[in-house]
Amino acid sequence: MVWILGGDVDEEQGAESIEKITSLVADAGGEVTGTDIWGKRALAYPIKKNSEGYYLQANFEIDGPQAQDFERAIYADQSIIRHLLVRDENPVAVADEEPEE
Repeated sequence: MVWILGGDVDEEQGAESIEKITSLVADAGGEVTGTDIWGKRALAYPIKKNSEGYYLQANFEIDGPQAQDFERAIYADQSIIRHLLVRDENPVAVADEEPEE
């Protein structure tokens, strides 16, 4: 998921947003596998009177039915001005054992 906060956000508020998303994923029974702060960038067009946005990204695994409840919680968060939640159709399988030689 990638989400954008308003342009007036600083690094501390960005970290708080990541913690909130991590908490929402955990509440939905999922697991966050990685997060990234992209920082402040200019928007292609104004969104809710913002010409800049603070971009954040998180990778996580969550069950399909739980994703709808998760997305409702994202819509309820007024600090997020845009978000994009993408489902990976072909998740990468992680090998549990060493390959035999």
